[in-house]
Amino acid sequence: MYFFVISFMFVFGGLNYYVGLRGWQMFGSRISFLDIKVYWIVFAILVLVSVVGLVRTKFLPDVIRSRLYLVGSYWLAAMAYIIMILVVVDLIRILDSWVSFLPQAIKNNPDFPFIMGLVVITLLLILMIYGTWNARQIKVTPYDIHISKQAGGLSKLHIALISDTHLGTINDDRHKKIIDAINYLKPDIVLVAGDITDDINLFGKSGISNDFKKITSRYGMYASFGNHEYFQKELGVITDQLEQAGMSVLRDAYIKVAESFYLIVREDKSSKTVTGKERKTLKELMQDMDLELPVIMLDHQPIDLEEAKSTGVDLQLSGHTHKGQFSPFNLITRRIYKNDYGYLKTGGLQVIVTSGAATWGPPIRIGTSSEVVHIIVNFDKHDSE
Repeated sequence: MYFFVISFMFVFGGLNYYVGLRGWQMFGSRISFLDIKVYWIVFAILVLVSVVGLVRTKFLPDVIRSRLYLVGSYWLAAMAYIIMILVVVDLIRILDSWVSFLPQAIKNNPDFPFIMGLVVITLLLILMIYGTWNARQIKVTPYDIHISKQAGGLSKLHIALISDTHLGTINDDRHKKIIDAINYLKPDIVLVAGDITDDINLFGKSGISNDFKKITSRYGMYASFGNHEYFQKELGVITDQLEQAGMSVLRDAYIKVAESFYLIVREDKSSKTVTGKERKTLKELMQDMDLELPVIMLDHQPIDLEEAKSTGVDLQLSGHTHKGQFSPFNLITRRIYKNDYGYLKTGGLQVIVTSGAATWGPPIRIGTSSEVVHIIVNFDKHDSE
C-alpha cells in the first residue's frame, strides 16, 4: 500500500512539475513581474489544494470539503488534457528538429510560446465547459432482449438500470434528472448497480434520500454495493441510508420476484478489503434455484463472465467502467474488460454494461454519456397464451 502511495505521489508530482515548467516557459515572459520562486509557490499551493480535495479529509467542514473536491477533480482532468496537448506540441517540436517543416517566421517569433500557451488554455476551457455540460445531460439508452425461458405469468419485464451515481460529494441536483428519467419509463423494477455514493455522510445530510423515495416501480428498487461503498468501509451506515432512500440492498444474496424470475445481487470483487473473505461463488449462490426460471444478476464490475455463463445466469447487469468517462480513457477500459460498455452475448449469457448515470472525480464527460438504461426483457410465452 505504501509503495503504491509513494509511486502515485512520485508520478503525480512529476506530471505536475512538467505542467508547471511548460506553463512558465509559455507565460513567464508575460508575467515577468512575478518572481519564478513565487510562481512555483503559487503552483505548488494549487496542486496541494487539489490533493487535499481528492483525499477528502473529514476534519474539514462539509462545504469546504465539497469545494476542494471539486477543485481537485477539475485539476485532475485539466492536468490530463494539458499533458496530452503539450505532448503533441513537444512531439511536433522534436519532429521539426529532425525534419524542419515549421515556417521560420513561427519558430523565430518571440511570442510563439505565449501564443501556444493561449491555444492550450483555449482548448482546455472548451473541453472543460463542454465536458461539464455533457455530463449533466441524462440520456435514456434502450435495449430490447429475449430470454428463452418462461417467467411465471410475465411475458415482458421493463427494467430501469442505473449505476455509478457517486452521490454525496458533488451535490448539484443532477440526481433529480436521473429520478425523473426513471419515473418517465414507468419501470417494473429499478436496479442500481453500485457506486451509489462516494461520501455517505454528505449523502445523508443532503436530503437526496427523500428524492429517491419518489421513484416508483411495480416490484421495487434493488441495489448492489460497488467498490466505492467498500472504500468508505461504513457498510452498516451506507445500508441504512440507502434503505431509507427506498432501496433494498442485497449482498451475495438472491430473491425470487413475483414468482417469475430470480434476481441475484453479488458482493463487489473489492469486498474482501473490508470483509476479509472472498465473495460467494455463483455455484454457492444458485444451488437452491430453479433454473427453469430466468436469472438476472447485478454485479457492479463486468467481470467473471465465464462463471456467470457456466452457472446459468441469463442476464448480467453491470457498471463501474464509466466507459472511460472522458476520452481517450475509453481506450483503456476497452482493453481491460471483455465488455466495457453496451451489449454482449456469450453463449446463453447476455451482458449489459452501463456507462453510469453520473461521474466520478472530474464532473465531466467527453466522448461518453451519462445514462439511464431501459431494458425490455421478453420471455417465452406459456403454451396457454
